[in-house]
Amino acid sequence: MQFRMVELDKVAITLAVLNERLEGIEEKLDAIHDSQNRKTNDLELRVRMVERWMYAVPASIVTAIVSVVVTIINNT
Repeated sequence: MQFRMVELDKVAITLAVLNERLEGIEEKLDAIHDSQNRKTNDLELRVRMVERWMYAVPASIVTAIVSVVVTIINNT
């Protein structure tokens, strides 16, 4: 009976240690998850800014060319 109690105590201690380690791992995983979310959001914002720039530049070039042609026609 004494032997069985010692075994149960060792099991309880082992479970407590494993539980502490698991809590630490969970905290690290939560931190990694939050960090990845921030990086993903930042990447999405950057991609949207580049897309806006890509679509805005051709329109501004066309507008500039048209205004130059109109100015040249009006001055001649």
